[in-house]
Amino acid sequence: MSVANPTEIGPRDLRAAYNLDAGQAKALEFLWRGNVQESTTAFVLEWMEHRLNELKAESLQKKRILRVAIEILQNLHHHAQSPHESISFEVVTNHSSTWWIRSENAITSEQESYLQQTLNALSAAHPDLLRTMQRDKIAHQERSEHGGGGVGLNELIRKSLGQVYVEFTSYNDFERRVVFITKLELK
Repeated sequence: MSVANPTEIGPRDLRAAYNLDAGQAKALEFLWRGNVQESTTAFVLEWMEHRLNELKAESLQKKRILRVAIEILQNLHHHAQSPHESISFEVVTNHSSTWWIRSENAITSEQESYLQQTLNALSAAHPDLLRTMQRDKIAHQERSEHGGGGVGLNELIRKSLGQVYVEFTSYNDFERRVVFITKLELK
C-alpha cells in the first residue's frame, strides 16, 4: 500500500492523478454541483451502489469505493465554505477498471493550513500505523460540533490504498479551494 506522499501535496498538475494511457478515453459517470446535505449523500451513495452493481464490481472494491465516497461527501457536507455553487463531486472512469472520485470546494486559509499539516503527518506515517493512529485519535479526542473525530483524511488514504491527490488553488483574490482526487480500482 502506498500513501499520498508530501511531494503530491500542494500545487501541481492534477492530470497526472488520472494517469491514463495515451489514447485511453475517460468519461464522466456522475456529477453533482452545489450544496451537499444528508439527502444529497444518500442520493449519491444509492446511485453509486446501483452503478457498481451494474459494473459487477468486486465486493471489497465496492465497499472501499463507497467508504471513500462517504468520507469525501462528509467533508463537503461539514467543511465546504460558501459559495456552495463552487462545490463539486464527480466520478470519472476509463471505461474498464478504474474510477476517479474528484471533489472541489472553497476553504479558508486556516482549513488549508490544517489540511496541509494533517496530510504531511499522515503521509510521513508508515501505512501499517494509519489504523492505529485513527483509533487513538478517536479514543482520545473530543468530537467536533458535527460529531466527527477528525479521522476523515486518514480513512480516505487507507480506503483508497494511498491513491489520494490533493491540490490547493486560488480561485480569485478572496477564495481558496481544495481539490481531492482518489483513484479506485473496480476489479
